[in-house]
Amino acid sequence: MRFIHIADVHLGAVPDEGKPWSSKRKQDLWDTFAEVIEHAGEEQVDFLLIAGDLFHRQPLLREIKEVNYLFSRIPHTKVVLIAGNHDYVHPHSYYRTFRWEDNVYFIGNQEIEKIVFPKENVCIYGASYWQREIREPVYDKIGDLEADKINILLAHGGDAKHIPFSVQKLCDAGFDYVACGHIHQPEMLAENRIVMAGALQPIDVNDTGQHGYWEGEISKRGGVVRFYPIRKCEYVHLPVAVHPNMTNHELLEKLSEILSYAEPFQIYKFILSGRKSPELEIDTAKILELEHVASVVEDTVLDYDFDKLKETFDNQMVGRFITAMQAKEPDAVTKKALYYGVDALCRTMRHL
Repeated sequence: MRFIHIADVHLGAVPDEGKPWSSKRKQDLWDTFAEVIEHAGEEQVDFLLIAGDLFHRQPLLREIKEVNYLFSRIPHTKVVLIAGNHDYVHPHSYYRTFRWEDNVYFIGNQEIEKIVFPKENVCIYGASYWQREIREPVYDKIGDLEADKINILLAHGGDAKHIPFSVQKLCDAGFDYVACGHIHQPEMLAENRIVMAGALQPIDVNDTGQHGYWEGEISKRGGVVRFYPIRKCEYVHLPVAVHPNMTNHELLEKLSEILSYAEPFQIYKFILSGRKSPELEIDTAKILELEHVASVVEDTVLDYDFDKLKETFDNQMVGRFITAMQAKEPDAVTKKALYYGVDALCRTMRHL
């Protein structure tokens, strides 16, 4: 059987809210999802597997209707989905009452449920979240599988608060394929058998790297699955070196030059490192005004001449502090404490 596997679509999210491009990013989530649906129809895949968090929060009725219409356009593909920790089955959730298209199978129970598809000789197992956190290893409780059928598990989790699971235990359980969701980085956890889909598109600046969908084919003899990236957006974390003589104007010119070589779909988080002058207050607000900059992190150290400061303020607090810190083991913690301590003392002196 042939399938497409996605998760963490997060429809309704507004990535980079407040930024000039946030409305486009919100629409990109819907457009990307629609593109995957269209591709599933063109390829006539047997199953579309959605491993949780189709929505970013409790879905609105109009949103479920939009999604259901898209599913109706691929009647030859069976859509199987579960609710994740973001779109969990709330007591008033529309998931409880909505009537899906005939080709859609929503596994809404909080206990493991099995759906058998005789024509394709497939059994699909899964359970939905009924609250935001589930700390129990739910997937360890699945009993014997149907040995003569292709056994697939829809799994959403993988950390301590969201259904922790062991890759080895899932392999030992005998699943032919485990379609995972929740972690936003795509990863093949066990070759062609257990796959973390990753977010279909990145949701925030920390969702770095490529995102997209997985497509594969499996039988009782084994299978193969491949990742297909969709590049509507890609977040890039980029370290940028600062030097002691650098000014804000120079830094802005340097960052602007970097951005001039960026791909249109790239959005940056700049991580400023190196040594800066004690007099320089980096204007991060101005940097955030640059196009396609979502975040700025300053991780610089101040370029103090400790020997000169110690000599100048020999019998004062600054001099005594430097002497005491330099007498300690010169590890990373001591070095940071020296920089931050001297900076605090010098700032205090400047304001006296």
